Amino acid sequence: MIDSENTNEKEKEIERNPKYLSFHVPWLDSSHQQTCLPDSPWQKILDDLEPTLANRVRQQFNNPQRRQMLIELLGTQFQGKFFKTEPDNPSILNSPNMTEEERRKLENEAKSWLQIQTLKVATEIGAAMKENDQMGHVSDDMTKFLEYTNQIVWKALERYLYQYQQKELQKQEEQKVQEMNKYKHQNALAGGSKLRSILRDSRMHSRKLPIIRESSTSHPMTSQYSDLISNSIITLLKQDLRRITFIKEKLFGQQLPMALRQISWTECLFRFEKKPFESDLNFVELKTRRDFASGITRGKNELKLSNPLNTPIKNLIENDVIETYSKTRALQSYLEEYHLRFTIKILNVLYTYKKSYEPYFIHWLLPFQLTYFDEANKDEEIYVIAMHLDLFIRHCFPKWSNVFTIANKIISTMSINDSEFYYHLKKISKINAKVNPKDFPMEILSLDEKQTSKKNIYEHELITDPVIFLRKWICEMFVGILHSNSVLYLWDQFFMIKWEMIYIEYACRAIIYLLRDNFMCAENYEEMRKIFLDEPFQLYTSDIQTAFVHLALKQDDPKYIPAMNQRARSMKLLNNIPILSNKQKLYLESIGIKDISLNLITLVTKDPRKDLQYKSIIVEIEAHGGGEKLGHISTKSIPIIQKREQLKPGWDKLIIEISNERLILSVKQARQSSIPIRIQALITIHQHIDVNTEQILGHCRFPLYIPQKIGNLDTWDVTFGPVQRALHSGQSPSSIDMISDIPKTFVSDPELTEQQ
Repeated sequence: MIDSENTNEKEKEIERNPKYLSFHVPWLDSSHQQTCLPDSPWQKILDDLEPTLANRVRQQFNNPQRRQMLIELLGTQFQGKFFKTEPDNPSILNSPNMTEEERRKLENEAKSWLQIQTLKVATEIGAAMKENDQMGHVSDDMTKFLEYTNQIVWKALERYLYQYQQKELQKQEEQKVQEMNKYKHQNALAGGSKLRSILRDSRMHSRKLPIIRESSTSHPMTSQYSDLISNSIITLLKQDLRRITFIKEKLFGQQLPMALRQISWTECLFRFEKKPFESDLNFVELKTRRDFASGITRGKNELKLSNPLNTPIKNLIENDVIETYSKTRALQSYLEEYHLRFTIKILNVLYTYKKSYEPYFIHWLLPFQLTYFDEANKDEEIYVIAMHLDLFIRHCFPKWSNVFTIANKIISTMSINDSEFYYHLKKISKINAKVNPKDFPMEILSLDEKQTSKKNIYEHELITDPVIFLRKWICEMFVGILHSNSVLYLWDQFFMIKWEMIYIEYACRAIIYLLRDNFMCAENYEEMRKIFLDEPFQLYTSDIQTAFVHLALKQDDPKYIPAMNQRARSMKLLNNIPILSNKQKLYLESIGIKDISLNLITLVTKDPRKDLQYKSIIVEIEAHGGGEKLGHISTKSIPIIQKREQLKPGWDKLIIEISNERLILSVKQARQSSIPIRIQALITIHQHIDVNTEQILGHCRFPLYIPQKIGNLDTWDVTFGPVQRALHSGQSPSSIDMISDIPKTFVSDPELTEQQ
């Protein structure tokens, strides 16, 4: 029996206590407070875990300094509960009894030991939830806690986003009122109709100024809500940065919001930099900053400089920066005096530190400028970005031999799997080949330094080979080749997988196959060169994402990639024969779906309001192909429970059927685009909790139509018969191609069966 008065007092104490405001983000702190309440499932887990952990800790008390460190790490509440009689002498951890370095080493060792022991105890009592664990590996108390926490966090986040949305709508209304009042005031001042007309025309003209839009879709890859959520995720990561590995696994394939990008890149760079015995990345960052500052001071003294921004090669750097940004189409949007001066300053600081400089540093620098831009600390910003660029040069960029290996492998694989494309590139590369020596840095021409020093290297047959352009892409790491949004997307992926070479290869292959149709229309070296150097910039980031995921996550055939390019290729004459683009509308017969069945695993609760409301379940089916939604339909009848059985204590398995539905899905392209290679169905399971609240239980995908070839005729064959898929939990990603066939299991593992 719970004492309600004592419970209420403890709840108020929790709300007032600063220790329960560990995140300093209102919705997270609110969620945390609820999990700490006396009636929370967490208390039962804590009652089992703490005594066992305390006994293991007590066995380490033979060493007074280790005992004191363990007690301090566990906190005063744990100390008062289990170690009241133990000596408490903080001074033995400070000078003169212990140096700062000895204390830090002891603290790291104690933290590591505590983490290991806590995990062992949690595993023994069934409270250690690993990512790929099945339900049978955790206790009933842990299962209830996970469900309880999930509901609390989900509701708190929805409430937070709703409140933010309402504030934004209010701001927009206030801005509209201000604009209307402003226009009324201007009209009153204008007086005559002629002046009013001039003002109106000037406003209309300003609105018609050209705006460059990189994305073709109405759904951006990140949004203001992405930034809000990512800031909350970062707050959680600061409690345990090791969890960033889990975040990277979940987000791989997607473009990161700015806040998550910064912490992802920084964590990767300092993870490379740290020594084996250093586990605290905050200490690694502090040490790296100090070392970089010392290196700048040392460089100033060795070069006899009064200012690290004025190096002996300042003029050379300035000329290279201006020339690079002026002549590279993908960089011309940054051709502004402030940005150029900023770039020159950073490269001079880097030269002061490294005593080395290469023109391609200009390309590598841009992503760091876009990521670590800090308006509030402009002076420090120069040195921070220079430090990150130095870490990238030392730890991330592949060796030149690996650059050659990646490019050669792509061409070699193409010669085997796509000989038509390979021989076409080889053929046109030799037609009217006029090489511009400034297109290629010396490092990508040959690994033999003696050979690259010869002037006639540019007359070598290699210089016209398509492989040289792939080396250039990798040399510049796609900066100056792609749009900056696309560059940041690819760099996000590379940092998430610690710059493994295979993913750089995937990126190159994705881009060259997105442009395959363009290359097949080229007739000579100059046209091929233009496609390699200029046309990647025109690719949509969403198309590059789809193609990269297609190769990196799905390990699928690159022959499907050309159809993912949404940029239409204009008609071209080849030998007086018109070559038309494969852009055209697609019309297919409607498809029928029936006998929908759901196998769901659900938690049994004492509160009927928290049980699964199966009667409110709606199954939504969308057809996708060629990068667009081709049609959608949803169920309307009330589902029926066909069978209910206990899976394990506290959990039931439900078989829910929607057998009365006969859905007819019409498939039609809304715009002229490439004929899609695949047409797939995206299935989303919704539960309407109330009028204003809807919960997405899960999603999956499967092919609706399968391409067939009858003689020389390309046609489609509908997927016929029963289709069974395991559901992914939560909302579907932005691209249907990012959904894997087999989801990772967590608390529940629902399944979906459909018949067409």
